[in-house]
Amino acid sequence: MSGVGETDSSWWESELLRAITLYPWATMQPEKEMKRLANNGVNTVFVITKESDGRVFYDSDVAPNQVPNRDLLGELVDAAAIHDIRLVPVLFVLCDQYLLEQHPGTVQIAKEGTEIRYPNVSAEHMHWACPNHEAVHNHLNAIVDEILSYDVDGLKLTHFEFQPIGNGKANFLSCYCDACQTRYREKNIREDSKEWIASRCETTAGFLEELTEPVQDDSDFLVNIELEAFSDLETAVDDSREILGVDQRDLAEHADILTPRTAHIDLDVHPLWIREVVRSLIDQTDTLVTPSIRTGEGERPLTRLDDDELVTAIQLALHGGAHGVSLFSDGANIGRITSTQWETATEVFDELATYDREFGPASDH
Repeated sequence: MSGVGETDSSWWESELLRAITLYPWATMQPEKEMKRLANNGVNTVFVITKESDGRVFYDSDVAPNQVPNRDLLGELVDAAAIHDIRLVPVLFVLCDQYLLEQHPGTVQIAKEGTEIRYPNVSAEHMHWACPNHEAVHNHLNAIVDEILSYDVDGLKLTHFEFQPIGNGKANFLSCYCDACQTRYREKNIREDSKEWIASRCETTAGFLEELTEPVQDDSDFLVNIELEAFSDLETAVDDSREILGVDQRDLAEHADILTPRTAHIDLDVHPLWIREVVRSLIDQTDTLVTPSIRTGEGERPLTRLDDDELVTAIQLALHGGAHGVSLFSDGANIGRITSTQWETATEVFDELATYDREFGPASDH
């Protein structure tokens, strides 16, 4: 692990997260990029390491390398250590095209029979595997083992839910594959019952517990779980359980920090919503929360948050009790964060760093 001074607290408890999500690219110069991010006040980089198509950014024995002949994860680890930046790999857990190509029968299936993978669903990156298959567990555990062989500072897990597909105003839930149906019959669980909902939540929580088991006893290794954020906070827990098979309260037992995806610009709502999401999640889980704030819309023509709105979004997140913030640009491409946005983010990040230095461990204030 990269060192930032001796402390009795875990590294993420000792300072507020000033984070960015990074998608590597074939020609990148990791040392140059980490130096630039450090100069921008970033202290934590969430780097996409296993992406939605199942490819990885290192030489793997179980998945194809997205950039052959380069071990970008290793290069980024070395560069991050030079600039005192914490490096946390991000895994798209069940969103995995390569895995489904190797094991087609593990695909998630919606209630009306549609396999949840492109081109059966609209988004090309969507290829969802079902966690009720041994092959899925074996594949993901092998990838986690490979990543943990690197000197990384944590692990971030995302896209691990039972993914529904939308059709107008209706959501068709998953998963109704043979393995899931057999499991419910064996347990005498009726479809769409409370027991059915609870069983799906137990499956996702159990799977994430399994994936993080090798590091649960490491007090200085961050386990970060990313969650969908729901607009209706009064029903958010129930909506997540019923629609995604994810209970935030259960997942919090296996996480050091929870990260809700608070893309307020995509929802066309005021950044005040971010504050309320953070507060609600802290109240529900009693766990540190670092929201992911989207700096621009994903649709073209590209729309970016202006300086005032970006500052407001960050400040409201902190006002809600957030343990720092994580900025997410379109496609995790930091090049799409504008120069003025970087100026704004750097100013805020520097203020947070000063606050940590003056008032001590972030967990105490």
